Amino acid sequence: MEQQAAKKQKSKVWPWVAGIGLFLANKLKWVLGLLKIGKFATLVSMMVSLGAYAVFYGWKFAVALVYLIFVHEMGHLWAAKRKKLKTSSAIFIPFLGAAIGLKEMPKNTKDEAFIAYAGPLFGMAAFLPAVALYEINGSPFWGLVIFLGALLNLFNLFPVSPLDGGRIAGVLSTKIWAIGLAAIIPLMFFSPDPILFLIFLFGIGTWWKRVREDFDKRQKEQEITLMEKEMENVRKIEDELETYRDMPNFAYILDTYFEDIRVQKSRLIRSIQGGMTIPFFHDKKKLEKKAIMIQIALLEQREYRYLMPYKQFVEQQTEEKLEVSFVPKSEEPVGEAEPRFAESYLSALTQTINEQRAGLDKMKNYYLSSMKTKVIVLVLYLLLAAALSYFVVYGNSIMELHRNMLP
Repeated sequence: MEQQAAKKQKSKVWPWVAGIGLFLANKLKWVLGLLKIGKFATLVSMMVSLGAYAVFYGWKFAVALVYLIFVHEMGHLWAAKRKKLKTSSAIFIPFLGAAIGLKEMPKNTKDEAFIAYAGPLFGMAAFLPAVALYEINGSPFWGLVIFLGALLNLFNLFPVSPLDGGRIAGVLSTKIWAIGLAAIIPLMFFSPDPILFLIFLFGIGTWWKRVREDFDKRQKEQEITLMEKEMENVRKIEDELETYRDMPNFAYILDTYFEDIRVQKSRLIRSIQGGMTIPFFHDKKKLEKKAIMIQIALLEQREYRYLMPYKQFVEQQTEEKLEVSFVPKSEEPVGEAEPRFAESYLSALTQTINEQRAGLDKMKNYYLSSMKTKVIVLVLYLLLAAALSYFVVYGNSIMELHRNMLP
């Protein structure tokens, strides 16, 4: 009885180990993507994982699990290469799974779904040979491989971002994420498990980011507008300074622009409202505060990136003129062209604006997809989920049939 209980307990552990492995593998991609590691590291880490799994579950199980995870990750790698995205080599982490880092993000949710879908699809292809092998020799081990592979990939199709299923569902509607999160809540109560809690936390974070995307767009649009206004102000100042440039008190006139910045910053700082802000309820207040902070930052940039270098140049010119006044006319140095400080600052602002606009355009268009694409993705998603569900039941029936023969 004790041996049977131990076997049951072990059989319950295996699927969760697989689930944890794949989940954390996919979600740690951005960390591992920072590591510049090659194919040798992939081989070494795979061997380490094999050894670690073998110590606890035996060599046969270790090889099966690493193989299933490897093929799943190769699916993501193949799809990323098809979309011409740069990736890092696969790295295996004992009891965490494997990861392939994306060095650049997909252009849209359609590409993201394609990359996500390839993982479970390749994962299913990985255990299909076990179906034929079981029919040939009847070994219950192949039933375990079928069950483990199907459950691992079906688990990843759960429609919660950042699981593969959540990334696929993003093409259809990110509102599906909320449904997936709602489905996890009762599971956390009836079957408490750390991995479910982690999924829920990751899912909440991704869903909340999507919900607040409209506010983020407004922030970016506001920042672009304020930077464009700053460019107009700088051009106006540049025209004024050109008018005063040859006046004897030009240095004093230039100082008045520094004083103007000081006055404006002081006024803006006094206008900042304190207190806590609640999302949605105080969005207007938060935008107003953000606008003030941006204006202060732009005034500081104007001072240190435009006016300060300009003033230093004027002071240097004044000193040189005093020195030249004591030099005979025939020995006077030829003056250099005056640097265009405004152009340098305006160029930096233009670059920032272009980057912000590119980010804004991506936010606006990332989740847009045609009805045809939505239908195709939905059909493929349901077909894959149905196929994996069938093999979960099929693999489990084999394991139940040969319960006493499993290690």
